[in-house]
Amino acid sequence: MSVTIRDVAAFAGVSITTVSHVLSGQGRISERTRQRVLKASEELGYRANVHAQQLVTRRSRTMAIQIANSVDASSTCALVPNSDYFLEVLNGAAEAAAKRGYALILIPPDAEPDSLDAFVVDGAILVDPRGDEPFFSGPWESRPLVTTGRPIRPWRDVPITVDNDLTGAAELMIDHLLAQGYRRPAMITTDTSRSYTADMLAGYRSAAARHGFDQVVVEVDEPPTMAGTARALDQVLGSAPAPDAVFTSSENLALGVLNEAVRRELRVPVDLGIASAVDSGALQLTSPQITGMFVYPRDVGREAASALINLIEGGPVEPRTIEVPVRLNVRNSTTRG
Repeated sequence: MSVTIRDVAAFAGVSITTVSHVLSGQGRISERTRQRVLKASEELGYRANVHAQQLVTRRSRTMAIQIANSVDASSTCALVPNSDYFLEVLNGAAEAAAKRGYALILIPPDAEPDSLDAFVVDGAILVDPRGDEPFFSGPWESRPLVTTGRPIRPWRDVPITVDNDLTGAAELMIDHLLAQGYRRPAMITTDTSRSYTADMLAGYRSAAARHGFDQVVVEVDEPPTMAGTARALDQVLGSAPAPDAVFTSSENLALGVLNEAVRRELRVPVDLGIASAVDSGALQLTSPQITGMFVYPRDVGREAASALINLIEGGPVEPRTIEVPVRLNVRNSTTRG
């Protein structure tokens, strides 16, 4: 026997009208009552008539997500960059959307927002934007938008951003390297016009100032290549005195540095320590395994989707950053003892 809206109202101890308003996002309902109705709906297994809700609310219950990190005019532009991080963000966002009865569509990084009109998209999530993407201007200026990562130069205000404390994470990583006996950590990073690389660079510079070692920073083009990583390591090791550890802004850079170090017959971690600001399963498949910073990407995706749905449904908009924690996963690439 199917559960009806009347059953939900009785279970929650409210009126049918209140349940209808909560499920459709209409009316003025206290947060406490809204949560009680949602909990009752979940416990009873109630499934609303989505088509009927669309007619009432004039919403499609569809959200878009775009990985802006790979926005590039070149043919190397990918729908999803080759990284566990982005896949996990997508998985988390999809889970949260499905739980609240929304569909999530992934759009190419070079797609114009106008093309979404055919889907009547209610709002969008931008992953790692710079702030100059088309979603920040034109018709989308007034539509719900959530970002993962802080847009450095936004053309519009973004009420909610989901992020990690990557400045603190970078300082934590450098402190770990110094505790292992390294004295001259260098950093290899991609484009610092995005907040995640800019924040990690800020953390590296702050740690260098605290501990008093010379800063060595090499920036490589996106997407990083083996040849580009080899040239970057050349620059790092060519510094005087030569750094004894390398902190990279991505797992792919860390893998490239390890490959190049092995080719040069450098012993890792004895001659060179290697650590990545982003952890992934790939870093556990190498010898030695590579130290990485786990940034809970699935939680980032979940938080972004949940925040966007709240905006779409007219919830209170209080500009804020939702911070997701980080965890340092120490492995053999940085353990000298």
